[in-house]
Amino acid sequence: MKISKTAGYGRRGVLGYAAGTFLIRLDMGSPGRPHYLQPINIKRRLADECPLRMLSCATAYRGERRDSSFDIRVRYLFAVMLCIANMIIYGLKVNIATAIIGMVKKKPGVPDWSDECPEFDVPGNAATDIDGPFDWTASQQGLVISIYFAGYLIGMFPSGYLADRFNTKYVLLICVLANGILTMLVPIAASELYVLYVVRFLTGLVSAANLPIVNVLLGTWVVYEEKSTWVGIIYAGTSLGTVISILTSGLILNYVGWEAIFYIHGTLPLIWCVVFYIFFAGCPEEQKYITEQERSFIVSSYGHRTPGSSEMKIPWKSIFSSVPFLALLVTNTLGNFCWYFLLTQLPLYMNKILRYNITSNAVIVCTPYFVNAFTNPLIGTVLDWGREKGFWSQTVARKIAVFISTIPPSIFLVIIAYIGCDRLTSTVLLTLSIVVCGAIFVGHLCNQNDLAPNYAGILMGITNTPGTISAFILPPIVGALVAEGHTIARWRIAFWITIVAQVVAFLVFAAFGSAKIQPWNYPVPDVENWDVDEGQTQQEQREQETKT
Repeated sequence: MKISKTAGYGRRGVLGYAAGTFLIRLDMGSPGRPHYLQPINIKRRLADECPLRMLSCATAYRGERRDSSFDIRVRYLFAVMLCIANMIIYGLKVNIATAIIGMVKKKPGVPDWSDECPEFDVPGNAATDIDGPFDWTASQQGLVISIYFAGYLIGMFPSGYLADRFNTKYVLLICVLANGILTMLVPIAASELYVLYVVRFLTGLVSAANLPIVNVLLGTWVVYEEKSTWVGIIYAGTSLGTVISILTSGLILNYVGWEAIFYIHGTLPLIWCVVFYIFFAGCPEEQKYITEQERSFIVSSYGHRTPGSSEMKIPWKSIFSSVPFLALLVTNTLGNFCWYFLLTQLPLYMNKILRYNITSNAVIVCTPYFVNAFTNPLIGTVLDWGREKGFWSQTVARKIAVFISTIPPSIFLVIIAYIGCDRLTSTVLLTLSIVVCGAIFVGHLCNQNDLAPNYAGILMGITNTPGTISAFILPPIVGALVAEGHTIARWRIAFWITIVAQVVAFLVFAAFGSAKIQPWNYPVPDVENWDVDEGQTQQEQREQETKT
């Protein structure tokens, strides 16, 4: 074999990938080697993957590790922007759950809260309820919340396709900008219930692009060695957004009015869009404000992503016959029940059953999401550490995360359902449920990138379509259960629906889930004259990748 001089950095860990991929020219293939050590077309790979023809990727790697001339790396700033995007989308998703408390008239003759715990009633407790302008039934209120998720469900698959096939920067910009505009239209649309349904549906439709796009950008900007840590940080934005939205919504509702919630929150996406449009690109190759060393380091990080993968055939048959993918599909469908149940219904439960006033409700509900913003990166870091130390594989790491997000919260919900009026214990257990349930973001919600990085957006679109069903059906179910009044017994039914779904999700993923790259990650290209690595067939490459 022929190796260039710069391959000498291999002793520092570079030869295994960076020098191996770009600087080694093997005269003949070997079935036992990973795909990145097989014969390659140097010109094609340098043109497509390493835009710096005069700077070897090995040198870029060394520069990334040792050069201290740039302290703030663009990929970190980009990850922070993705975190803020998640904050915005999730904040706009949940503010209606608090705002609706002040939008609806109290109905005479129908108990609007549980009277099973009279010790919670104190002088001035009327502050727990605000008499709003709209005469909506409990079912209509549930539909106002859940119809967002109907649009989210319908938009998930096509947005996953768009994320993999088009410029992710502009798809994400449209997603965030449209969310802001539609949110500011809610107070105007609320005077006509069916117009409000349409606005909420469209908001969910455009929001569906968020997770698939973020999943694709994770594979483009986050280097493999830092993956779980930065996944935790980026998805911590979902918890931080929920915290800020619930807390500020409660304060704005109490002191200004429900309309101001949508006007104030709706302006934030506009600011984010301006900053993101000016300073950031959809991939490192197109990024303006970045050093050449960091650009090369990022681009050379992912050997399992194929240049031009957006032009390749989607292996539909292989995807839907893959046992790990089907396990992920089931887990994503049922494993989201707890997260969406607590996300959409917890403010209502705290207000009607535990009888917290609006301000206290907002503070208590947002506390676990704030804690969650720190526990997710911590869990991701621990899982990465254990994998690097050889304590467990990536597959076991994902199963640990799925266990954390399903079984402990199920146990907590069982206890809450039967302890009656123990307000303190219920509050603590609900808080812990949200904290551990947040592990979904380092568990099954990033497993798509494990199975097939080339199709991460499409897989997210497929799996998160049924994964959103719980968000759509739970609010109407709860609305129907409490139509004749809020009681602990009626809420207990909703708890058990969530518990059963969570347990089944864990059992399926524990038995059939995987984090290994699947053979169909490298399908036959759908373009003419595709430059396949010399001396190696696509089938050989697929077989070798699954072994590594």
